[in-house]
Amino acid sequence: MIRKIIKIDIVPFEKKYFSQLVDFVKPMWSFSTWEDSFRKIYTELILQNSFFENNLTFQIALPKDKLCSAMFFQNKSDKNNISKWIDENTKNLSKEKKQSINLCAEYLSYMDSKVHSLMNDDDIKLSLFVSCQKGYGSLIFNELINRLKKQNYKNIYLWTDCECNWQWYIKNNFTLVEESIYEKFNDENKLFKTYIFKKQIV
Repeated sequence: MIRKIIKIDIVPFEKKYFSQLVDFVKPMWSFSTWEDSFRKIYTELILQNSFFENNLTFQIALPKDKLCSAMFFQNKSDKNNISKWIDENTKNLSKEKKQSINLCAEYLSYMDSKVHSLMNDDDIKLSLFVSCQKGYGSLIFNELINRLKKQNYKNIYLWTDCECNWQWYIKNNFTLVEESIYEKFNDENKLFKTYIFKKQIV
């Protein structure tokens, strides 16, 4: 049996794949009871908050424009345009939906600030890590860690929460720096736990 060998390249993220990211994470990052248009906006908010105008956004994609994985990073001093994005994309939402967006934005800002307070200028923050195809998450992760090492970054920081696969970071030798509860997202059945991880690069 002859298998076709596909060349795998890790390249800068192309915005044409943004809609694929939204479709992949939307079931995990929004409630199924919401109408789809609002689920999309809510999910886009989280992704846009992770996207910075720097040279630290990467992807693996296969032929026929199939996104396999993506990783976005942030230097401590990097900024994004999330406030502008919220203003432009929530104008026509109801008061209740705007409140949900603002609660989410507040949470993202709070967690980002906590991580930034732990970082030095030669550290880097992992702001997004998505694997759409099995095996490609580890592939992009291992290669990019090697690249960051060559660029003299010292530590990689990230935050995640109980709605994500936070156990992956423990399995891959990250150090749990902080485990907390974000009370505004608690419900009667579950505490909403957040996690900050760190991994030494050099």
